Amino acid sequence: MTPMPLNFKSLRYRVGDVQIMEQMRGVKPRIPFDPDVMAFLQTFSKLLLTHPQARAHSDVISLAFWCRRAALEQMKQAHPFTEFLLGRGVAFHIAPSNVAVNFAYSLCAGLLTGNANIVRLPSKVFAQVDIICQTLDEALQQHCEMRELICLVEYGHETEINNALSAMCQARLIWGGDKTIELIRQSVISPRAVDVAFADRYSIAIIHADAYLAADNKSRIAQNFFNDTLLTDQQACTSPKLVAWLGEQKSEARAQFWAHFEAYLRDRPDPEAVSVIKTLADYCHQAAKNPALEYIPSETRHIFRVESQEVSQEMLENHQGSGLFYEWLMDDINEIMPVCGEKCQTIATYGVTENNIERFIFNNAPKGVDRIVPLGETMAFSLHWDGYDLLKTLTRTITL
Repeated sequence: MTPMPLNFKSLRYRVGDVQIMEQMRGVKPRIPFDPDVMAFLQTFSKLLLTHPQARAHSDVISLAFWCRRAALEQMKQAHPFTEFLLGRGVAFHIAPSNVAVNFAYSLCAGLLTGNANIVRLPSKVFAQVDIICQTLDEALQQHCEMRELICLVEYGHETEINNALSAMCQARLIWGGDKTIELIRQSVISPRAVDVAFADRYSIAIIHADAYLAADNKSRIAQNFFNDTLLTDQQACTSPKLVAWLGEQKSEARAQFWAHFEAYLRDRPDPEAVSVIKTLADYCHQAAKNPALEYIPSETRHIFRVESQEVSQEMLENHQGSGLFYEWLMDDINEIMPVCGEKCQTIATYGVTENNIERFIFNNAPKGVDRIVPLGETMAFSLHWDGYDLLKTLTRTITL
């Protein structure tokens, strides 16, 4: 493909500059888990943990821990490869607008797989983005050799910029959902470039009532559930929209679970009025089609609980987030199968045995469900994501 000029006036550089971006075409790819990359991310982790504003954002702290040397070494050991792998070249990342730190994990995946990276930052304003960009700049001052691998930019929906950046990449990661994927794919990539598209998905939680009642850390479970859901206002694909209950003591478990959760929420800022109204409108829209939905009053404005005798994929696909939780009482885990289609990404579980989960997957072979994780870990990023092995997808194998 013919290179296109990149000196667009509307392109704002947060990390890197136009010269670095222009020179990325000639940057040599690296091997996965390159020592320079590992050292850079370790420095980035240390600086992020000591940033004066980072402690106010649990997602930023989680990112810092994810980049620690011990965590990176563990990740490397978990992704052994015997082939000779090299990064594909330039990876162009389109981050989602509604999740603050996703862009940073995508960048890390590109670095760890040996690629140079151009990242379009979220369009929504997040304090976390500023903190991370500042820290990356600081880390680059100590690791000048890494400058050629990182360009973080902001721009709107200009087609000419999408065209230019798509034309120069060998891998494109599109995180923005179905509409963004459709828009970005109108910009052509080279014939050998790969597209990794992260479509609109939803996630669910399954809690075993008896196991929950036996737990002595219910306050921590409430915090974990918050991190999975309302930390991102349920906007992340990983955020459960449905809580399904198993076990004999469902009534008592539900009462205690939501009581602990609402107690945790009392110390959080109240949601904006527009968010509450959006949740109410979402419920009314579904209730008009399904009169069997039962609203369950809550003590705070943070959540909106709705019990249903049956939950459909359509209900979860059209879920607008903002604290709306469907609840489903089940006798058997196999009852969850109707909502495990292609759009289902993650199942978060508490108290459900590994044996039960394995039998469910083996017997039903759901078209969706790419991740099954403990409650509290739905946002824990890894190089296996949405069914993709990013280590293999973002590298090329050289046969010797």
